[in-house]
Amino acid sequence: MCDTMWKSFEKGGIFAKNSDRSCNEPNLVQFMLGGKISEEFVKCTYISVPEVDKKHSVLLVRPSWMWGAEMGINELGVVIGNEAVFTKSKGKKVERLLGMDILRLALERADNAKEGVDEIIKLLTKFGQGGNCGFDKKFYYDNSFLVADRYDAYIIETSGYEYKTRKLIGHGNISNRLSIEEDDFAKKHTNKLITHFAGSMKRQTSGCNNMSGAKNIKDVFAALRAHDIDDREKLYTKGSVSSVCMHQSFLGDHTTGSMVVDSREDIPVIWITGSSTPCLSVFKPVFFGHINPPVFLDFNSSMDYWLKREYLNRAIFGGFVDADMHTKKVMELEEEFILGYEALVKAKAGIEELAVFSKKCAEKEEAFINSYAEIIEKVKNQEVKLPGLWGKKTKRLGL
Repeated sequence: MCDTMWKSFEKGGIFAKNSDRSCNEPNLVQFMLGGKISEEFVKCTYISVPEVDKKHSVLLVRPSWMWGAEMGINELGVVIGNEAVFTKSKGKKVERLLGMDILRLALERADNAKEGVDEIIKLLTKFGQGGNCGFDKKFYYDNSFLVADRYDAYIIETSGYEYKTRKLIGHGNISNRLSIEEDDFAKKHTNKLITHFAGSMKRQTSGCNNMSGAKNIKDVFAALRAHDIDDREKLYTKGSVSSVCMHQSFLGDHTTGSMVVDSREDIPVIWITGSSTPCLSVFKPVFFGHINPPVFLDFNSSMDYWLKREYLNRAIFGGFVDADMHTKKVMELEEEFILGYEALVKAKAGIEELAVFSKKCAEKEEAFINSYAEIIEKVKNQEVKLPGLWGKKTKRLGL
């Protein structure tokens, strides 16, 4: 379960997404180099599909066990995020392409947002969608997508092999529900019971309201950190399936990764947490093609980065770190990064200067995380007892 948002500005737009999945499911931030392809087929999570002659380089935020991704951007500035939607379609258990596979394939092949839409439709109608999407449980669903570039954005909602598209004007967002009413698409295909208990109506409303009023990047971060008023007193104990910043509950999921792409300048800036729980995490600036944490080339480095921050988050959930004090430090560090980036933009800095700045931000955030080294090790080695659900979940974390 997730939330994906977009808003256009006078020049360019901002894309934002939370990936909501099992709290123990690492979301890796990896750069995949494109170029000419010699292989005839590409093996996705469950099935292989014909490869193309040349594919774009991509920056992905992806669940660790699957080939595809929850969100990403390619070298031409096309961004895509996907959502689970709960429909009446049959055959979801048949192993086909996952929605996340479709997203990655489209990013590798599309030159702009419209081509991204066309690629998704082509893949959906030719190969279909299906297969278990869950990390530590069986979870089957169809998908919706938000596809954008610097100038345009679209949503695609699906049910089995069927789909509807809508071009966004001004702003728009998707959650875990069908919303396109043309030809009664949403009414005809929605599984009302699961959609209701997914809490998507509250999250979609929150995302819409927050993005429509967003004036700057801090407002967009706040939209991804939003907690429903009914959830704020129980985030670490009962969870928050109705909140955009989702915390694990007995049946619900957890925000395991967050990404914002700001294309208002000629060189897009990508803000990524590289960790779960955006309300406790720092958004760091990275620039496409420049490998600074939280972006990695290899699996293991990205996994270690995510897990290290997750052990810290679990310490906060368990009350071993003061949440308010930690959040204050997060906001101060993030403010420093935002102001530093804005100063570079004003000075018309080039990509090399921006990449150096990104590296410095990564080093400062790493030093901040390392200040918690002792409690991180204790949680990792299970030397402290976490309460309730978190105690049970953390025993399996990293396995």
